[in-house]
Formats: sequence, C-alpha cells, structure tokens
Amino acid sequence: MRPGTDIRVTYRLSGEAAEADALAHAIAYEQTVELPAAQIDGTPAAANVGRIEAIVPDPEVPGAQRACIAYPAALASAQLGQLFNLLYGNISMYRGVRLLKLTLPDALLTHFRGPRFGIEGVRRLTGVYGRPLLATAVKPRGAATSELASVVEAFARGGGDIVKDDQNLVHAGFDEFRVHVDACADAVERANAVSGRQCLYLPHLAGTDEELARRAEFVRRRGLRGVLMCPLVLGLDRARALAEAYQLLFMAHPALTGAYTRGRREGIAPAILLGTLFRLAGADVSVFPTPGGRFEVTSAACTAIATALAAPLGNLVASLPAPAGGIQVSQVPKLAAGYGTEAVWLIGGALRGDTRGIAVATRALLSAMNAHFEPRQEPPETTPPSACELPGTGVTGPAQSLLRAGTDFQWFARENQRYKSTQALPFRGVRRVELIGKRGESCHFELRYFELEPGGYTSREKHLHTHVLIGARGHGTVLMGEEHIALHPDDIAYIAPWRVHQLRNEGDRPFGFYCIVDRERDRPLAP
Repeated sequence: MRPGTDIRVTYRLSGEAAEADALAHAIAYEQTVELPAAQIDGTPAAANVGRIEAIVPDPEVPGAQRACIAYPAALASAQLGQLFNLLYGNISMYRGVRLLKLTLPDALLTHFRGPRFGIEGVRRLTGVYGRPLLATAVKPRGAATSELASVVEAFARGGGDIVKDDQNLVHAGFDEFRVHVDACADAVERANAVSGRQCLYLPHLAGTDEELARRAEFVRRRGLRGVLMCPLVLGLDRARALAEAYQLLFMAHPALTGAYTRGRREGIAPAILLGTLFRLAGADVSVFPTPGGRFEVTSAACTAIATALAAPLGNLVASLPAPAGGIQVSQVPKLAAGYGTEAVWLIGGALRGDTRGIAVATRALLSAMNAHFEPRQEPPETTPPSACELPGTGVTGPAQSLLRAGTDFQWFARENQRYKSTQALPFRGVRRVELIGKRGESCHFELRYFELEPGGYTSREKHLHTHVLIGARGHGTVLMGEEHIALHPDDIAYIAPWRVHQLRNEGDRPFGFYCIVDRERDRPLAP
C-alpha cells in the first residue's frame, strides 16, 4: 500500500488500549479478507489486509481509543455500495465501533461523478442568489390530490424556491403516481407563470425496483428538473444511477440514517453518511435534522455535515446542506448565522400551521430571511435537455423526419441491437432495431423491429403494458396463453395486459415483425 492511494478510516473503539488493539486487528481482517490472521499471513491475500497506522486515546470520549486503518482502494471495486460495505459492513455487527473520519484517494474518486448540479447548478435552475433557498414539503399522505397540489401552488406563489414531496408520499401504482405528479406539476407551472420565477417541484421517486426507471422517465419527460430520493431506502448506488441516467437534480432524504448516526459507541458519523457518501451518490441537496426541531441532534454534527458537503473531494462539486425537521420562524437568525448563504432551509409545519395561509407565511418568512442577506434574482435556466440528449439514446441531434430504409430490413442511421442485456428471461436468435421513440421524437410510443432467425424465439413473459405486433417478413407464431396464432406479413396482433406471450420462428427463413409499445412501461416478468 502506498501513501495517497489508500482509503484511510478512523474508528472510535470502546475500551482500553490493549482491548482496542485486538479489536483494530480484528477489523483490519474482517473488513478485507474475512479470515483470521493465521490463515492469511504469508499468503498473497495478505496484501489486502487493512494496515493499522495508529491507535491513540480518543480526545472526546474518556476510556475510548481511535484507530486509523488504511485499506487498499482497489477493495472498493470502484463501486459505491462496496465502498460502504468496506467501511462498515460486517463490523456494523461489532459492539463499540464507530466510524468517525474518512479520507478517499483521488484514484478512487475519479470513478464517481458526484452531484450533477451542485450548488451552482441549483442556483441556475432557480435563478436565486445571495440568500439560502427556501423549501417546503408536500404532505400529508391521505390528503386529496387537489389539496396537495394547492400546497405546491400556494408556496410557489408566495416566492418559495423548492417544493418537494414528503418522503411518506409513496404511490402503489404508476397511474396513481402520474396523477399526483401531473397535478403538482401543473400547480407549480401556474404559479411560476404568474410570478415569473421558477420554483422547482421535486416528486418523491419511490416504488418497486421494476417501476423506478419508468417513474424517473415520466418525471423527466414531464419537464420536471429533479426528484426527492431516500438513498438508504433505495440503496446508495440505485439512487446514484437513477439521478445520473435521467439527469435529475437529486435531493437526498435522511430516512433510516438515524440507525447509523445516533449514539457515540456505534454507527457512522453524520458527516460521513449524510455528507461524503450522499455526495458520492450524487446528492445535489442533502436533508438532515437541525437542532430545535423534532429530532435530537447537535449543532456540531450539523456543522460537520455542511462542511463535508462543501469540502474538497476530488473533482466533485459541492452540494447544498438542507437543515430541516420542525424548523420554526423564530430560528431564522440562528439558521442564517449557522449555515450562511449556501443552504436550503426546509420548513414545512411552520408554514402550514400559519393561520394567514401558506402563500402569506412564505412571503413573511422570505422577508425575515432577506433581512440577513443580500438576495438577487436572475433569469433561471428553464430548458431541460431534450429526450435525444438523455444517456443511452446514441443521438445528440434532433429527431429525423424521415428514416430511410436500406436493404434486407435494415435502416440507415439505425444499428442492430441485442434483444435483451441478460438471459434472465431466455431467448434465442433475436435481432432488435429501435426505429422511433428514443431519438427525440415527441411521441408516447416506441416503434421497434424484431427479427427471429430460424429456430429463434423471444422471451416468454408478461407485463402490464400492451403490444401491437405487425407482421413484416416471413412467417412466425405468436404464443398467447394456450393459443398458437400464425403471423404473416401485414397481419396485426394485439397482446393485452398480463397476457403471457412469446414469438417463435419454426420455419427455415427469417421472421420479422414491427412492435409498437408504450414509451413509459413496466418491465417484463416471468410467467
């Protein structure tokens, strides 16, 4: 291990020096090779064992020690989930071990993009400079959609900057999610049209793993610029991947983090989890409870989170801290002094409980805030990247008006693609061509061409969305449930929701067909 290439971690270990020394050595092996020293020392695997650099008395907790351990950066495998596991995986089950400090080498940091927008990007989207941004939450769950949308509109009309769904607003089905998001998006658009400003509405991106991508795509195509996500509910790397793939501003909620951050004997320092790790996951804004609200936290811990969100971290841009959790209007001077200009103040109940109404309460709060700052308003960035700029489309220009056909069912500017990326649902000998729907076209469907070689077949699957199939070349068979239906050129087949289906080519010539499908759709499931 070479200086500057290792991950350096400081743990607080409960117990006297001799006990701490034994515990530190146990950690060094447990977190890296997971075998005792007697089975590792003298073997090639010994190069992976954590190196104990120092064990010293803890200056804050009498009777405790601090152990600094260096891990080879390669053990993180350039993955956020594995980094989290390396830092605190198995030893989360040890007593008296708390992760206090973390230093990451540049060689590892180059693998993480971090926040897409960061402080400057969020400022550009809102056009607000010189003061903290003001945010509120859409709640409670169980209220009518129209009532929730009215919260959005009132806050935006009052001059608020960011209105996000409460983390408890989770919709069981896509249609319910779409109705809610449409209503709130319409509300903020009405308010922005009146105010001339750009208040951002951030829906809560949650759901089954099969539906997350569909919901993220809907948010993006709806023209919204970001989402709220709970990284420890979804998984750090899942949240990172969604924000990155759909180019969404990512506000991170601290749900479940208290299980790690509370206490002094075990867990993880809040600055590492809600600061460094959330920032590596791409959080542009990190929400955390602040003193004086509903949760028991210290000012020092909050200051440390804010510092970690802005501290040098490879080439990653800084994120905005968002103190929250029962903030009252009376705390404005303290918030102004504690967090300065670069922060998001998340205030919910105090605005909803104001008898003057949310819009008036928001204006009053902004007035009190502005007394401590010198705000200015600039034209916000209002144009999101078009669909043809989203990752994975393979196209950077505008959609084509005419797609020229080549020979043998090939098209210019369209490449053959693998039918599916995995064999989780088995298939054989399938050629796929994406024709319309992923190149910036303004349509709610996709048109694809599939071709099966002799003996080839598609996955046997089912899903909620519907298919329309049009025979194009040769002859094949559509299996729908127990039915076997022949499909010839120009024949049209309709596959209803949840109908188990498969296409087969049992002949000796290629069988090709067009497939029209919803752009926003669920993932196929095994029958």
